[in-house]
Amino acid sequence: MRNLILTMAVAAVLLCVPLAAADLDAETTGFDITDDTGTTYHFDGAADHLVVQGAGAVLTVADAGAVDKIVAVDKYSTYSYTGYEQLANLNAVDLGSFYGTTNHDAIVTELLNLVEAGSLHLDDPIILTSYSANATLKERLEDLDFTRVLSWNTSSGGDYSGIVSFVRDVTLIATGEESTSVTEMQSIISQVQTTVSGATEKTRAIALWYSSSSGLQIINTGIAANMLEVCNAENIGYDASNSSMRYGDTNTIIQLLGENPGTVIFLSNAWETAGKTVQDFYDEVLGGSTDYKVVLMGALWNNYCPESADGLLSMAQSLYPELFGIEDEDNNGGSGDGSNAVLWGAAAVIVILIIAAAYVAFKRTHG
Repeated sequence: MRNLILTMAVAAVLLCVPLAAADLDAETTGFDITDDTGTTYHFDGAADHLVVQGAGAVLTVADAGAVDKIVAVDKYSTYSYTGYEQLANLNAVDLGSFYGTTNHDAIVTELLNLVEAGSLHLDDPIILTSYSANATLKERLEDLDFTRVLSWNTSSGGDYSGIVSFVRDVTLIATGEESTSVTEMQSIISQVQTTVSGATEKTRAIALWYSSSSGLQIINTGIAANMLEVCNAENIGYDASNSSMRYGDTNTIIQLLGENPGTVIFLSNAWETAGKTVQDFYDEVLGGSTDYKVVLMGALWNNYCPESADGLLSMAQSLYPELFGIEDEDNNGGSGDGSNAVLWGAAAVIVILIIAAAYVAFKRTHG
């Protein structure tokens, strides 16, 4: 049913796209993009070349069909590092790590070499994400007359709506127009919000971060925490008195879980990257107990890319399987009456949109 609804949504978008494109051609004088620093940049059209740092941003460009425009990326966004099939045809210079400032000299030197070789121009967009050190790099590049250095400090927090805005902005920069990926994201968000609103009682949930240096921590704010809010969950890990993005340790987590039976645990993909499994979490953290549902998050679930919408839907399904007509832990089963009613209602709305789009198209061509 979900696939049917998404297919219908895409069909509606495809009907509307020619109309939007016609208006764009007739009236547009370009577009403006404002980054997280509050700086607004004007574009007359799509960029010819791009420098992109951040796997989510690179995937967004690739999903928009403009991967061939990327001339340089950070080392964590290459195909060899990520293995993402969307980046299989990425032919870009590896600029190394953008974390911290130690590699800034090498990054600047390589970008200037690309300019000298004609592969990059000073007014081509450079898209920076995640790291606070990028503020220093942005200033340095602007001092060297790079005119479009856009920075999104995604690690500082934000909410899920920010992901949609980011995808829209980067897609506009890369292609000069909004792609269907933005509309598809909005469709999934609408589906999730409509479905979870049918919950008579909020499911308790917690999102956990993991790193080899810090161990397990509770995610307090930021994208993952906001995704729980969008999914209508009761986030037992949120501490309004704590301004940190993450806090606590394994003992804090165990205490919170003991006070909140039935909590669904969303475990950062970094746990799997470290070679650990969900069973390891049960054994090492919960003492072998399987009283809690543990969901291992995908690598892109809370990343700034279109694929994050699939993560939002998976989180909602894990929290309220009965509302989505899911009967087993693998999200494979059955259908519930309430869920079907919601899904068929969403389908009806999409049918109306398709009919309306077709009518407008007919009036424009025959009026």
